[in-house]
Amino acid sequence: MKQEFVSGRWLLYEGLNADQVHCSDRRVTLYNTLDYPSYSLAVEKVKAAYRIGYSILDKIAFFLNEYAKLGVGERQVYFRTIWYKNCDFRNEIRPEFLESQNWPLRGLYWLSKDLFDPDLQDVMEPEAQALYTIRNRLEHSYLKIHEILLPQPDRERFADAWTDRLAYSVGRDDFGSKTLHVFRLARAGLIYLALGMHREERKRAKTEPKGLRLPMRLGLWPDASKR
Repeated sequence: MKQEFVSGRWLLYEGLNADQVHCSDRRVTLYNTLDYPSYSLAVEKVKAAYRIGYSILDKIAFFLNEYAKLGVGERQVYFRTIWYKNCDFRNEIRPEFLESQNWPLRGLYWLSKDLFDPDLQDVMEPEAQALYTIRNRLEHSYLKIHEILLPQPDRERFADAWTDRLAYSVGRDDFGSKTLHVFRLARAGLIYLALGMHREERKRAKTEPKGLRLPMRLGLWPDASKR
C-alpha cells in the first residue's frame, strides 16, 4: 500500500505540473467537440492517481479484515462498511471496534465517514458524494475532463448543444483538487493503520504466553533493487 501511495502521488504530481505536450500525445486523432475537452497523458496520469488513491482505502479494509479476523467475505470488504455487523450500516458497530481502546483504529472509523455510500447519507465530508461519483464514473462508465466548464445553470440551459449526455463532466482544476483530497484521505488512513497496528501489537505482547522468543530482523529493501 505504501508503494502504491508513493507511486500514485508521483503520477499526481506529474499530471498536475505538466507544461509540455508529451510525445505519446502527438499525432493522436481526437476531435474538438467544442466543450473545451481536456485530453492528454497528464490528464490520464491524474485519473490513474485518483483510482490508486481511492483503492488504497478499500485495501486498508481488506487488511483489517484479516488482521482483526473479522471473517468478512472478500467481495463484501469495503472501507465504508467493514465497521458494522454483517457489513450492514443498519446494524451496530462490530464489538471488535466498539469495545476497542485503540484510538488510531477509531480514527480510521471516523475517516470512513468521509466517504459516500448510496445507502449511507450521514457522511460528514461535503464533497463525499462527488468523490464517490467520480470514482464510479472512472471505473465503470465515462468521466470527461474539461479545460473550461460552463456553470451548471448554463449547462442545463444549453444542454442539447453543449452537454455530452454520456459523460459526467468535471473541470480540470476541480478534478485535480479532488484527487489531491483523495490522497490526503489515503495518507491519513495509512498513518492511522500503522499507529493502530503498533498499539495492537503492544497489547498482544502483554497477553502472549511466556517463553523463549526468536527475534527476526528484516533489512530495508535497497534503492538499487527498485527497477
